[in-house]
Amino acid sequence: MSGAELPARAISALGGESALPPWTPGELDIHHIDTGRGNATFLLGPDGTTLLIDCGASNDGPDVAAPVRPDASRQPGEWVARYALRQARAARRNSLDYVIATHIHPDHVGDLPVGNEARPGEFVPTGLSQVDALMPVNTVIDRSYPDYGLLQPPKAPFTANYLAWLDARRRAGKRVEKLEAGSDEQIRLREASRFPGFAVRALAANGQVWTGKSSESRSVFPELKSLSAAELPGENAFSLALRISYGRFSYFTGGDLNTDTHDGREPWLDVESAVVEACGRVEVALADHHAYFDACGPEFTKRLDAQAYVIPSWHVTHPAQAQLERLIGSWPNEKPHDVFATEMLPANKLFNERWLRQMKSTQGHVVVRVAADGTSYRIFVVDSTTEDGRVVLSCGPYRCRA
Repeated sequence: MSGAELPARAISALGGESALPPWTPGELDIHHIDTGRGNATFLLGPDGTTLLIDCGASNDGPDVAAPVRPDASRQPGEWVARYALRQARAARRNSLDYVIATHIHPDHVGDLPVGNEARPGEFVPTGLSQVDALMPVNTVIDRSYPDYGLLQPPKAPFTANYLAWLDARRRAGKRVEKLEAGSDEQIRLREASRFPGFAVRALAANGQVWTGKSSESRSVFPELKSLSAAELPGENAFSLALRISYGRFSYFTGGDLNTDTHDGREPWLDVESAVVEACGRVEVALADHHAYFDACGPEFTKRLDAQAYVIPSWHVTHPAQAQLERLIGSWPNEKPHDVFATEMLPANKLFNERWLRQMKSTQGHVVVRVAADGTSYRIFVVDSTTEDGRVVLSCGPYRCRA
Protein backbone atom coordinates (compact mmCIF):
# COMPACT_ATOMS: atom_id res chain seq x y z
CA MET A 1 0.00 0.00 0.00
CA SER A 2 1.24 3.47 -0.85
CA GLY A 3 2.33 5.54 2.11
CA ALA A 4 0.47 8.52 0.63
CA GLU A 5 -2.99 7.05 1.06
CA LEU A 6 -5.28 5.86 3.76
CA PRO A 7 -6.05 2.11 3.96
CA ALA A 8 -8.11 0.71 1.11
CA ARG A 9 -11.73 0.07 1.99
CA ALA A 10 -13.15 -3.20 0.70
CA ILE A 11 -16.85 -2.93 -0.14
CA SER A 12 -19.04 -5.91 0.67
CA ALA A 13 -21.23 -6.99 -2.22
CA LEU A 14 -23.80 -8.10 0.34
CA GLY A 15 -23.71 -4.83 2.22
CA GLY A 16 -25.78 -2.93 -0.30
CA GLU A 17 -23.11 -0.34 -1.09
CA SER A 18 -24.54 2.31 -3.38
CA ALA A 19 -23.36 2.85 -6.92
CA LEU A 20 -20.43 5.09 -7.75
CA PRO A 21 -21.39 8.62 -6.68
CA PRO A 22 -21.96 10.86 -9.70
CA TRP A 23 -19.33 13.34 -10.84
CA THR A 24 -19.76 16.87 -9.54
CA PRO A 25 -18.53 20.11 -11.19
CA GLY A 26 -14.87 20.77 -10.52
CA GLU A 27 -13.93 17.09 -10.28
CA LEU A 28 -11.91 15.22 -12.91
CA ASP A 29 -13.00 11.64 -13.59
CA ILE A 30 -10.90 9.07 -15.47
CA HIS A 31 -12.80 5.83 -16.15
CA HIS A 32 -10.84 2.80 -17.36
CA ILE A 33 -13.68 0.75 -18.81
CA ASP A 34 -13.50 -3.04 -18.68
CA THR A 35 -15.17 -4.55 -21.75
CA GLY A 36 -12.91 -7.61 -21.99
CA ARG A 37 -12.18 -6.57 -25.60
CA GLY A 38 -9.46 -3.91 -25.39
CA ASN A 39 -8.73 -0.38 -24.18
CA ALA A 40 -11.34 2.29 -23.48
CA THR A 41 -10.80 5.27 -21.19
CA PHE A 42 -13.47 7.91 -20.66
CA LEU A 43 -12.63 11.29 -19.11
CA LEU A 44 -15.09 13.81 -17.71
CA GLY A 45 -13.35 17.14 -17.18
CA PRO A 46 -14.00 19.60 -14.35
CA ASP A 47 -16.30 21.67 -16.59
CA GLY A 48 -18.04 18.69 -18.19
CA THR A 49 -15.70 18.34 -21.17
CA THR A 50 -15.89 14.75 -22.45
CA LEU A 51 -13.05 12.73 -23.96
CA LEU A 52 -12.70 9.09 -24.95
CA ILE A 53 -9.31 7.49 -25.51
CA ASP A 54 -9.67 4.32 -27.61
CA CYS A 55 -12.48 1.80 -27.78
CA GLY A 56 -11.29 -1.67 -28.61
CA ALA A 57 -13.44 -4.43 -30.08
CA SER A 58 -11.18 -7.44 -30.44
CA ASN A 59 -12.53 -10.64 -31.97
CA ASP A 60 -10.17 -12.93 -30.04
CA GLY A 61 -11.87 -16.06 -28.75
CA PRO A 62 -12.54 -17.32 -25.21
CA ASP A 63 -9.42 -19.49 -25.19
CA VAL A 64 -7.19 -16.39 -24.96
CA ALA A 65 -9.47 -13.43 -24.21
CA ALA A 66 -11.77 -12.34 -21.40
CA PRO A 67 -15.56 -12.62 -21.66
CA VAL A 68 -17.30 -9.59 -23.12
CA ARG A 69 -18.29 -7.30 -20.24
CA PRO A 70 -20.96 -6.98 -19.01
CA ASP A 71 -22.09 -9.74 -21.41
CA ALA A 72 -22.15 -10.69 -25.09
CA SER A 73 -25.60 -9.26 -25.83
CA ARG A 74 -24.07 -6.04 -27.23
CA GLN A 75 -20.88 -5.05 -29.01
CA PRO A 76 -18.07 -3.32 -27.06
CA GLY A 77 -18.68 0.05 -28.72
CA GLU A 78 -22.28 0.04 -27.55
CA TRP A 79 -21.30 -0.94 -24.00
CA VAL A 80 -18.72 1.86 -23.88
CA ALA A 81 -21.17 4.45 -25.23
CA ARG A 82 -23.80 3.40 -22.69
CA TYR A 83 -21.24 3.63 -19.88
CA ALA A 84 -19.97 7.06 -20.97
CA LEU A 85 -23.50 8.41 -21.40
CA ARG A 86 -24.41 7.34 -17.86
CA GLN A 87 -21.38 9.10 -16.43
CA ALA A 88 -21.83 12.22 -18.57
CA ARG A 89 -25.43 12.61 -17.47
CA ALA A 90 -24.24 14.38 -14.30
CA ALA A 91 -22.76 17.09 -16.53
CA ARG A 92 -25.84 17.16 -18.78
CA ARG A 93 -23.78 15.95 -21.72
CA ASN A 94 -24.71 13.39 -24.38
CA SER A 95 -21.83 13.88 -26.82
CA LEU A 96 -18.05 13.62 -26.89
CA ASP A 97 -15.84 16.65 -27.36
CA TYR A 98 -12.85 14.51 -28.30
CA VAL A 99 -12.12 10.94 -29.32
CA ILE A 100 -8.47 9.92 -29.44
CA ALA A 101 -7.27 6.83 -31.30
CA THR A 102 -3.86 6.03 -29.86
CA HIS A 103 -3.02 3.78 -32.81
CA ILE A 104 -4.69 1.55 -35.37
CA HIS A 105 -5.16 -1.89 -33.85
CA PRO A 106 -8.46 -3.74 -33.26
CA ASP A 107 -8.23 -3.63 -29.47
CA HIS A 108 -7.97 0.16 -29.66
CA VAL A 109 -10.16 1.25 -32.59
CA GLY A 110 -12.37 -1.80 -33.23
CA ASP A 111 -12.34 -4.91 -35.41
CA LEU A 112 -14.95 -5.86 -37.95
CA PRO A 113 -17.64 -7.90 -36.18
CA VAL A 114 -17.48 -11.56 -37.16
CA GLY A 115 -19.57 -12.20 -40.28
CA ASN A 116 -19.65 -8.53 -41.31
CA GLU A 117 -18.01 -6.98 -44.34
CA ALA A 118 -18.18 -3.34 -45.34
CA ARG A 119 -19.18 -2.31 -48.84
CA PRO A 120 -16.55 -0.38 -50.81
CA GLY A 121 -16.26 3.15 -49.43
CA GLU A 122 -18.43 2.34 -46.41
CA PHE A 123 -17.73 1.13 -42.88
CA VAL A 124 -19.30 -1.15 -40.33
CA PRO A 125 -19.78 0.60 -36.97
CA THR A 126 -17.40 -0.98 -34.45
CA GLY A 127 -15.31 0.30 -31.58
CA LEU A 128 -14.81 4.05 -31.93
CA SER A 129 -17.10 4.39 -34.94
CA GLN A 130 -19.91 2.67 -33.06
CA VAL A 131 -19.44 5.03 -30.11
CA ASP A 132 -19.65 7.94 -32.58
CA ALA A 133 -23.02 6.65 -33.80
CA LEU A 134 -24.43 6.56 -30.26
CA MET A 135 -22.61 9.47 -28.61
CA PRO A 136 -21.73 11.94 -31.39
CA VAL A 137 -18.11 13.07 -31.51
CA ASN A 138 -17.04 16.63 -32.23
CA THR A 139 -13.32 16.00 -32.92
CA VAL A 140 -11.47 12.78 -33.66
CA ILE A 141 -7.71 12.89 -33.12
CA ASP A 142 -5.61 10.33 -35.00
CA ARG A 143 -1.86 9.86 -35.23
CA SER A 144 -1.54 11.14 -38.80
CA TYR A 145 -4.77 11.02 -40.84
CA PRO A 146 -5.06 11.46 -43.79
CA ASP A 147 -1.36 11.28 -44.75
CA TYR A 148 0.65 8.57 -42.99
CA GLY A 149 3.67 8.91 -45.29
CA LEU A 150 6.25 6.22 -44.57
CA LEU A 151 4.51 5.31 -41.30
CA GLN A 152 1.68 3.36 -42.86
CA PRO A 153 -0.86 1.56 -40.68
CA PRO A 154 -1.29 -2.23 -41.01
CA LYS A 155 -2.88 -3.45 -44.23
CA ALA A 156 -5.89 -5.22 -42.78
CA PRO A 157 -9.70 -5.13 -42.94
CA PHE A 158 -9.91 -3.36 -39.56
CA THR A 159 -7.64 -0.59 -40.86
CA ALA A 160 -9.72 -0.13 -44.02
CA ASN A 161 -12.87 0.01 -41.91
CA TYR A 162 -11.41 2.55 -39.48
CA LEU A 163 -10.14 4.78 -42.30
CA ALA A 164 -13.51 4.55 -44.08
CA TRP A 165 -15.11 5.95 -40.92
CA LEU A 166 -12.65 8.87 -40.86
CA ASP A 167 -13.27 9.46 -44.58
CA ALA A 168 -17.01 9.53 -43.95
CA ARG A 169 -16.56 12.07 -41.17
CA ARG A 170 -14.46 14.30 -43.41
CA ARG A 171 -17.03 14.13 -46.22
CA ALA A 172 -19.71 15.14 -43.71
CA GLY A 173 -17.66 18.16 -42.63
CA LYS A 174 -16.81 16.69 -39.22
CA ARG A 175 -13.44 17.27 -37.58
CA VAL A 176 -10.58 14.79 -37.87
CA GLU A 177 -7.15 16.01 -36.76
CA LYS A 178 -3.70 14.53 -36.33
CA LEU A 179 -2.10 14.94 -32.92
CA GLU A 180 0.57 17.64 -32.81
CA ALA A 181 3.35 16.18 -30.68
CA GLY A 182 4.49 18.72 -28.08
CA SER A 183 1.32 20.81 -28.11
CA ASP A 184 -0.63 21.66 -24.97
CA GLU A 185 -3.26 23.64 -26.88
CA GLN A 186 -4.89 21.05 -29.13
CA ILE A 187 -7.02 19.42 -26.43
CA ARG A 188 -8.72 22.02 -24.25
CA LEU A 189 -11.61 22.28 -21.85
CA ARG A 190 -14.82 23.85 -23.11
CA GLU A 191 -14.45 26.44 -20.34
CA ALA A 192 -10.67 26.54 -20.10
CA SER A 193 -10.55 29.99 -18.47
CA ARG A 194 -12.42 28.67 -15.44
CA PHE A 195 -9.87 25.90 -14.80
CA PRO A 196 -6.37 27.21 -15.62
CA GLY A 197 -4.81 24.30 -13.71
CA PHE A 198 -6.02 21.77 -16.31
CA ALA A 199 -3.82 20.90 -19.30
CA VAL A 200 -3.23 18.10 -21.78
CA ARG A 201 0.28 17.79 -23.17
CA ALA A 202 0.75 15.75 -26.35
CA LEU A 203 3.88 13.81 -25.43
CA ALA A 204 4.23 11.70 -28.56
CA ALA A 205 2.78 10.72 -31.91
CA ASN A 206 4.34 8.82 -34.83
CA GLY A 207 7.68 8.57 -33.03
CA GLN A 208 7.80 12.35 -32.52
CA VAL A 209 8.43 13.05 -28.82
CA TRP A 210 8.12 16.30 -26.89
CA THR A 211 11.50 17.82 -26.06
CA GLY A 212 10.30 19.44 -22.85
CA LYS A 213 10.67 22.90 -24.38
CA SER A 214 7.62 24.87 -25.47
CA SER A 215 5.80 22.76 -28.07
CA GLU A 216 8.94 21.39 -29.74
CA SER A 217 9.27 17.71 -30.63
CA ARG A 218 11.95 15.44 -32.06
CA SER A 219 11.94 12.15 -33.91
CA VAL A 220 13.32 9.13 -32.08
CA PHE A 221 13.58 7.16 -35.34
CA PRO A 222 16.54 7.20 -37.72
CA GLU A 223 15.92 8.10 -41.35
CA LEU A 224 13.28 5.54 -42.25
CA LYS A 225 14.45 5.23 -45.85
CA SER A 226 17.73 3.85 -44.50
CA LEU A 227 16.04 0.92 -42.72
CA SER A 228 15.14 -2.46 -44.11
CA ALA A 229 11.57 -3.68 -43.90
CA ALA A 230 12.48 -5.87 -40.92
CA GLU A 231 13.96 -2.90 -39.05
CA LEU A 232 11.03 -0.53 -39.48
CA PRO A 233 9.07 0.35 -36.35
CA GLY A 234 5.57 -1.09 -36.13
CA GLU A 235 2.18 0.41 -35.33
CA ASN A 236 2.64 0.23 -31.56
CA ALA A 237 5.69 2.49 -31.73
CA PHE A 238 3.55 5.17 -33.39
CA SER A 239 1.15 5.34 -30.43
CA LEU A 240 -0.08 8.66 -29.10
CA ALA A 241 0.90 9.54 -25.53
CA LEU A 242 -0.58 12.23 -23.29
CA ARG A 243 0.12 13.80 -19.93
CA ILE A 244 -3.07 15.15 -18.33
CA SER A 245 -2.63 17.59 -15.44
CA TYR A 246 -5.12 19.11 -13.03
CA GLY A 247 -3.68 21.14 -10.19
CA ARG A 248 -1.12 18.91 -8.50
CA PHE A 249 -2.58 15.77 -10.06
CA SER A 250 -1.09 14.25 -13.23
CA TYR A 251 -1.84 11.20 -15.36
CA PHE A 252 0.00 9.36 -18.15
CA THR A 253 -1.44 7.32 -21.00
CA GLY A 254 0.62 5.95 -23.89
CA GLY A 255 -1.37 3.42 -25.90
CA ASP A 256 0.82 0.47 -26.89
CA LEU A 257 4.22 2.14 -26.70
CA ASN A 258 6.90 -0.44 -26.03
CA THR A 259 10.53 -0.71 -25.06
CA ASP A 260 11.67 -3.88 -26.84
CA THR A 261 14.76 -3.26 -29.03
CA HIS A 262 15.20 -6.89 -30.13
CA ASP A 263 18.02 -7.23 -27.62
CA GLY A 264 19.66 -3.99 -28.69
CA ARG A 265 19.57 -4.65 -32.41
CA GLU A 266 17.17 -1.77 -33.13
CA PRO A 267 17.53 0.78 -30.29
CA TRP A 268 15.12 3.24 -31.97
CA LEU A 269 12.24 0.86 -31.23
CA ASP A 270 12.35 1.91 -27.56
CA VAL A 271 10.04 4.88 -27.93
CA GLU A 272 8.61 4.27 -24.46
CA SER A 273 11.75 5.32 -22.57
CA ALA A 274 12.02 8.61 -24.47
CA VAL A 275 8.34 9.38 -23.84
CA VAL A 276 8.33 8.71 -20.09
CA GLU A 277 11.52 10.75 -19.71
CA ALA A 278 9.73 13.67 -21.36
CA CYS A 279 6.66 13.09 -19.19
CA GLY A 280 8.29 12.95 -15.76
CA ARG A 281 6.61 11.95 -12.51
CA VAL A 282 2.84 11.48 -12.40
CA GLU A 283 0.32 10.38 -9.81
CA VAL A 284 -1.45 7.71 -11.89
CA ALA A 285 -0.34 5.95 -15.08
CA LEU A 286 -1.90 3.54 -17.54
CA ALA A 287 0.44 0.63 -18.26
CA ASP A 288 1.75 0.69 -21.83
CA HIS A 289 0.71 -2.17 -24.13
CA HIS A 290 -1.35 -3.87 -21.39
CA ALA A 291 1.90 -4.53 -19.44
CA TYR A 292 2.85 -7.03 -22.14
CA PHE A 293 6.37 -8.47 -22.17
CA ASP A 294 7.72 -5.79 -24.52
CA ALA A 295 6.52 -2.72 -22.59
CA CYS A 296 6.69 -1.08 -19.14
CA GLY A 297 10.48 -1.36 -19.05
CA PRO A 298 12.74 -0.18 -16.22
CA GLU A 299 12.51 3.47 -17.30
CA PHE A 300 8.70 3.34 -17.21
CA THR A 301 8.40 3.13 -13.44
CA LYS A 302 11.65 4.99 -12.78
CA ARG A 303 10.58 8.10 -14.70
CA LEU A 304 6.84 8.08 -14.01
CA ASP A 305 7.16 7.04 -10.35
CA ALA A 306 3.37 6.85 -10.10
CA GLN A 307 1.53 6.10 -6.89
CA ALA A 308 -0.90 3.90 -8.83
CA TYR A 309 -0.78 2.00 -12.12
CA VAL A 310 -3.78 0.73 -14.09
CA ILE A 311 -3.31 -2.27 -16.39
CA PRO A 312 -5.84 -2.36 -19.26
CA SER A 313 -5.70 -6.15 -19.40
CA TRP A 314 -8.03 -8.48 -21.28
CA HIS A 315 -5.80 -11.18 -22.86
CA VAL A 316 -4.19 -14.27 -21.35
CA THR A 317 -0.76 -12.62 -21.81
CA HIS A 318 -1.70 -9.48 -19.81
CA PRO A 319 0.28 -8.70 -17.70
CA ALA A 320 3.69 -10.32 -18.02
CA GLN A 321 5.60 -11.33 -14.89
CA ALA A 322 8.55 -8.94 -14.98
CA GLN A 323 6.23 -6.08 -15.87
CA LEU A 324 3.86 -6.80 -12.98
CA GLU A 325 6.73 -7.13 -10.52
CA ARG A 326 8.10 -3.79 -11.73
CA LEU A 327 4.73 -1.99 -11.58
CA ILE A 328 4.13 -3.22 -8.03
CA GLY A 329 7.70 -2.39 -6.98
CA SER A 330 7.89 -5.61 -5.04
CA TRP A 331 11.65 -5.69 -4.50
CA PRO A 332 13.10 -5.34 -0.97
CA ASN A 333 13.41 -1.73 0.23
CA GLU A 334 11.45 -0.53 -2.82
CA LYS A 335 8.51 1.82 -2.39
CA PRO A 336 5.44 -0.20 -3.43
CA HIS A 337 2.85 1.05 -5.90
CA ASP A 338 -0.85 0.29 -6.04
CA VAL A 339 -1.73 -1.75 -9.13
CA PHE A 340 -5.22 -2.27 -10.56
CA ALA A 341 -6.04 -4.52 -13.54
CA THR A 342 -9.27 -4.33 -15.50
CA GLU A 343 -9.39 -8.06 -16.28
CA MET A 344 -6.92 -10.84 -15.46
CA LEU A 345 -7.80 -14.24 -16.87
CA PRO A 346 -7.57 -17.33 -14.61
CA ALA A 347 -4.54 -18.64 -16.52
CA ASN A 348 -2.77 -15.31 -16.12
CA LYS A 349 -3.54 -15.30 -12.40
CA LEU A 350 -1.86 -18.70 -12.08
CA PHE A 351 1.09 -17.38 -14.05
CA ASN A 352 1.34 -14.33 -11.76
CA GLU A 353 0.26 -15.99 -8.52
CA ARG A 354 3.41 -14.77 -6.75
CA TRP A 355 2.23 -11.12 -6.93
CA LEU A 356 -1.55 -11.39 -6.78
CA ARG A 357 -1.80 -10.60 -3.08
CA GLN A 358 0.05 -7.34 -3.66
CA MET A 359 -2.44 -6.15 -6.28
CA LYS A 360 -5.39 -3.95 -5.42
CA SER A 361 -7.78 -5.49 -7.95
CA THR A 362 -7.85 -7.89 -10.89
CA GLN A 363 -11.24 -7.21 -12.47
CA GLY A 364 -13.59 -4.27 -12.97
CA HIS A 365 -13.79 -0.69 -14.18
CA VAL A 366 -11.07 1.39 -12.52
CA VAL A 367 -12.20 4.95 -11.82
CA VAL A 368 -9.85 7.74 -10.74
CA ARG A 369 -11.70 10.73 -9.24
CA VAL A 370 -9.64 13.87 -8.67
CA ALA A 371 -10.87 16.38 -6.11
CA ALA A 372 -11.94 19.82 -7.31
CA ASP A 373 -8.86 21.45 -5.78
CA GLY A 374 -6.52 19.06 -7.63
CA THR A 375 -4.65 18.07 -4.46
CA SER A 376 -6.03 14.56 -3.87
CA TYR A 377 -7.84 11.73 -5.58
CA ARG A 378 -9.58 8.45 -4.91
CA ILE A 379 -9.64 5.22 -6.92
CA PHE A 380 -12.76 3.10 -7.17
CA VAL A 381 -13.18 -0.35 -8.66
CA VAL A 382 -16.66 -0.79 -10.12
CA ASP A 383 -18.32 -4.10 -10.96
CA SER A 384 -18.12 -4.59 -14.74
CA THR A 385 -20.40 -7.62 -14.92
CA THR A 386 -23.51 -5.42 -14.65
CA GLU A 387 -24.47 -1.82 -15.44
CA ASP A 388 -25.53 -0.94 -11.90
CA GLY A 389 -22.26 0.84 -11.11
CA ARG A 390 -21.72 -1.02 -7.85
CA VAL A 391 -18.45 -0.12 -6.13
CA VAL A 392 -16.49 -3.19 -5.03
CA LEU A 393 -13.37 -1.42 -3.77
CA SER A 394 -12.56 2.12 -2.68
CA CYS A 395 -8.98 3.31 -2.18
CA GLY A 396 -7.72 6.59 -0.86
CA PRO A 397 -7.78 9.45 -0.61
CA TYR A 398 -4.32 9.67 -2.14
CA ARG A 399 -2.53 12.94 -1.59
CA CYS A 400 -0.92 14.43 -4.69
CA ARG A 401 2.78 15.08 -4.25
CA ALA A 402 4.16 18.56 -4.69
